[in-house]
Amino acid sequence: MPAIATLFSVGFRPFFLLAGAYSAVAVGAWSGWLADFGGWGEVYPPAQLHAHEMLFGFALAAVAGFQLTAVPQWTGAAPLRGPGLAALAGAWLAGRLGVLAAGVLGPVAAMVLDLLFPLGLLVVIGSMLLGANNRRNYIFIVLLSVISLANLCWHLDMMGVLEGSFAGAGDTALNLMLNLLLIMITVIGGRVIPLFSANWLKRQGRELTIHHPAWLQGLCLGGLVAVTLAELFAPWLEPDLMGAPIGALALATGLAHLARLWGWGGYRTLAHPLVWIMHLGYLWLCLAIMLKGGSYLGDIIPPAAARHAAGVGAIGTMIMAIMPRVCLGHTGRDLILPRPMLAAYALIVAAPLLRVASPFLDGDWYQAALLGSGLCWTLAFALFVWCFAPMLCAPRAD
Repeated sequence: MPAIATLFSVGFRPFFLLAGAYSAVAVGAWSGWLADFGGWGEVYPPAQLHAHEMLFGFALAAVAGFQLTAVPQWTGAAPLRGPGLAALAGAWLAGRLGVLAAGVLGPVAAMVLDLLFPLGLLVVIGSMLLGANNRRNYIFIVLLSVISLANLCWHLDMMGVLEGSFAGAGDTALNLMLNLLLIMITVIGGRVIPLFSANWLKRQGRELTIHHPAWLQGLCLGGLVAVTLAELFAPWLEPDLMGAPIGALALATGLAHLARLWGWGGYRTLAHPLVWIMHLGYLWLCLAIMLKGGSYLGDIIPPAAARHAAGVGAIGTMIMAIMPRVCLGHTGRDLILPRPMLAAYALIVAAPLLRVASPFLDGDWYQAALLGSGLCWTLAFALFVWCFAPMLCAPRAD
């Protein structure tokens, strides 16, 4: 089978390759390690452009790769492949080029191009779930719908269309997207992390008792949804009065997630990188929610630390955990991490530590931590592409 046909034979192949490559290039450019893309997006403030592209560009591509692979298995529906998959990948690429070249194309054209991908993904995933009446996973239809709406609001705010109480909705949209991705990790992580942990230990001749009560699952997901809604509507309520309730709710929710994680016994999986990295990603989710709570309750925790604990820590680590495992398993290979990926994992451990620490530092130390985090992230995802691009373009090993 030609490499191009293989690449577009199942959803994880093109989208994991795009996510890994774009992440390395985008963060490398933002950190100054690679060519500067700042002039491309002169319509948008640099920090807004960076946040948008990491969330709606990189992270959503990884989400697409996972869902386009998993949902057909959940539903029995025919997977998107061939020209349809290539068209969806082309829509993602058009969105990236549109946003980066908004100064040339204009913000309206950039918005239209950028909305093609999330709306297309919503249609594909929604049709599979609705066609199979797979109600357990209807939550992903809701999440993808809100993601598309958040992206639209970001563009409208960047264009200056939103006025009055809706002005500044771009920041709200980015924070909403961040929370939506954490909700996805809560749902998917709760399914796969304890399962993969128990399966690996069973192969080692050991048993793992999973403490995963339904009430705790509901508390974790419900608490995170409540935090998301509270943050979403706080600007239209009483922002000065909402800080303490949101902070307390976030702290309680983070502690609930930490109790959930402890019940999965991750400390027993340290010998298997493909398993413990998932536990680490979920630990960052716990810390991100608690840091968010602390940032609302006082001035000790900078909001940037909470945001990057979520974005670089939870989302980045979990994506780096899921992509190699899916690539190995779905290309017919043993679940043994390639040796260079051990270095990538060390780098993806260091990147969020440096980025979360940076807001607490001043002067040269701040700059060093910021650039160090960007370099670690860029090298980690470059190693992923180097290791897995040949697998993604080649037929199954079996």
